Amino acid sequence: MTSGRQVLISVQHVSKTYKKGGREFHALRDCTFDILKNEFLVVVGPTGCGKSTLLNLLAGIEFPTSGSILLNGAPVTGPGADRGMIFQDYALLPWRSVLKNAELGFEFMKKPMKGDQIKAEAMRYLEMVGLGYAVNKHPGELSGGMKRRASLAMILAIKPVILLMDGAFNALDSKTKMTMHQEITRIWETEKNTVVFVTSDLDEAVKLADRIIVLNKDGALEAILVNELPRPRLGSAARDPDFHHRFIAFRETVMNVIKKDAGLRTCAIS
Repeated sequence: MTSGRQVLISVQHVSKTYKKGGREFHALRDCTFDILKNEFLVVVGPTGCGKSTLLNLLAGIEFPTSGSILLNGAPVTGPGADRGMIFQDYALLPWRSVLKNAELGFEFMKKPMKGDQIKAEAMRYLEMVGLGYAVNKHPGELSGGMKRRASLAMILAIKPVILLMDGAFNALDSKTKMTMHQEITRIWETEKNTVVFVTSDLDEAVKLADRIIVLNKDGALEAILVNELPRPRLGSAARDPDFHHRFIAFRETVMNVIKKDAGLRTCAIS
């Protein structure tokens, strides 16, 4: 799967240490891996293993204690418009309409656009996420799923090369989450972004990922697993008996890696 694919981000021997109360806490330990152009990479692992810390380092919000992160061969020295971060909360301004929230990113662009251009681009992405009918609503009038769509449109509108998503669908109910899985997959396939997606939901990881990175309880890289399940993996495809069997088997593979690290009994894979 990796053969012939361009390396977009290279994480090289990255460690991150925090100091608290005179003691050191190691969030990440000597992590080395590549992120490929246009891939959907999912990061999983136990609570406190450094998943969110890793995203912050990729975003340039924080910096490694040791090691380096290269983007297209150049060190990451801070945040950039080439990376869009979507957090667990919705990050919408409550006094702005859905449309005005989607336009927000353009206000910080180095090359200003005209008002009608900004509106047209914002509308394009709101339509893309299925919110074209709600552009005049405010965040307080939206459901959780609608807020997530609005925040996604806000980030997509600035055309990031890389989408960094930290537990983006955690707060959604199962039906809305399923819909958002379909939406983010469609957008990823259309826009050709590279996605790095953090989750604790293994079903979600297997549905979305090209590859899955497993971090262990010590913040070190435990495994990189290639997801060979064919796409599409959602909707009617998921109901195929052979696909379902393969899905369950791969999910158990991921689970066993996590359980082994935790010292728990692993499951047999049939």
